[in-house]
Amino acid sequence: MDWEHPPAFIAQGVDLALRGWDLAKGWLSSPAAWSQFALIIAAYLLAFLLARKFRPALARLLAPPPGQDNIIARIRQTLLLFMPLILPLLAYGLTGMGESLTRSIFGSGAVIAFGKRVFLFLAVRILVRDILRDPFLKLIGRYVLIPVAALYALGLLEPVTAKLATTIVPLGNMSFDLLWLIKAIVAGGIVFWLGRWSNDRTGQYIQTQAEMRPATRQLAAKAAEIAIF
Repeated sequence: MDWEHPPAFIAQGVDLALRGWDLAKGWLSSPAAWSQFALIIAAYLLAFLLARKFRPALARLLAPPPGQDNIIARIRQTLLLFMPLILPLLAYGLTGMGESLTRSIFGSGAVIAFGKRVFLFLAVRILVRDILRDPFLKLIGRYVLIPVAALYALGLLEPVTAKLATTIVPLGNMSFDLLWLIKAIVAGGIVFWLGRWSNDRTGQYIQTQAEMRPATRQLAAKAAEIAIF
């Protein structure tokens, strides 16, 4: 490899690393940055205390009565699954308030804005790791949501999407930019997943209709499947 003229992607990576190092050195030598670090820690500690105080009460409020299995009970059970998000989202909200304060005092809030984006990344990671159960949604979360959240936290989402938008992929007589192709693949996968999920739920509902004859239930389930797809 010619180290005097490295490939473009290596040169871009080195340039980003140097810019990140210069930014980190600027933060470490700035009193305003240290005050923002202190606000990030304070926001997290306050969020931790609030979450520990209110989570049990919220869990009791959302928990459905024993033996109840109607639509409201299922919605409440689903909401209970999102309890782990309380801490990072509280920290995100409190850090956002701190960002407004630091910008009004110092005229800059880059450090605390970075902390806010990190808390959002943690929320996305908890969502994918602990809350999503469907294998397809977990796959989308692992390979789409988490990378996007990580790029956003590092402030690289805009340059990466701009690079993808200018990268053209030829497909026979047609050509697409790489960003559009990725969006189309993800959107198409989600649409097919929604079709399968809707079909499963509709079929389950039809099969529980005891007043319908078995042949009628089968016919209705097939008709619903065709209509959905």
